[in-house]
Amino acid sequence: MAMGKMVGIILMGGTGVRFGSDIPKQFHLLDGKKIYLHTLEAFIQSQLFDSIVLVSHPDWLDIVKEETAGYLVIVTEGGKTRQQSSYLGLLACPLGTEYVVIHDALRPFVSRDILARNVEQVQIVGAVDTCSPATDTIVHSCDGIMISNIPPRKEYFQGQTPQSFAYALILKAHQETEQKNASDDCSLVLEAGHSVAIVLGNERNMKITTEWDLILASARSI
Repeated sequence: MAMGKMVGIILMGGTGVRFGSDIPKQFHLLDGKKIYLHTLEAFIQSQLFDSIVLVSHPDWLDIVKEETAGYLVIVTEGGKTRQQSSYLGLLACPLGTEYVVIHDALRPFVSRDILARNVEQVQIVGAVDTCSPATDTIVHSCDGIMISNIPPRKEYFQGQTPQSFAYALILKAHQETEQKNASDDCSLVLEAGHSVAIVLGNERNMKITTEWDLILASARSI
C-alpha cells in the first residue's frame, strides 16, 4: 500500500496536577531519560512518519526546543485543554499532510506494531482508535452513589492512544465541533458522524498519570 504523508503528533501539554509535583510528569525521568523523550524516540525509531510534531505547554516550550534540538521535529505551543492542544498540533502539521497519528507523550511504551497498525488502518478507514479489552467488570452509575447497571464486559474496551485520522477529517471535526473540552479526538469524529475502527492495544501501552504509575513504568522498563 502506498503511504500518504504521515505525521505523528505527540501531545505533552499537561501540567502534572495529579502527579503531586511542580514538574509536569512528562519531564520526569524514566530509566534515566525524560518520559516524553522515550515516546519521541519510539516514533522516530519506527520510521513510519514523514514528520513529528511535539505540542508543548507554553511554559516549557523553550526547554523542549532545547532538548530536542538534535531531532528533526516541529515543536509548537499547546493550549489550555487537550482539545485545544490537539487542534494546534494539527495546525502545525507540514503542508501536504494526509494522515495524522495523535499520541500521548505519557505513553512511552507504545510499540512499533501498534504504530504500524494505526498507520495501515487509518489509510483504509480514515479514523482509528487504539483500544484494549476491558479486564475489570464495568459498573455504570448515573449518580456516583448507586449502581445503575453492569454491562457485559466483552462489549467494552479501554481507550488508549494513538488515535489516527485522515488529516482533512480530523481538522474539520475540530473546526466544527460544539465540544469545548473533549478528552480525546475520536469523540469529535464520532460527533461529526464518521465511524471509528479499533486497533488493538495492550496493557504495556500504559499511561503514566500518577506517581504509582511511574513506579510501575520503571519496573516495566527493566
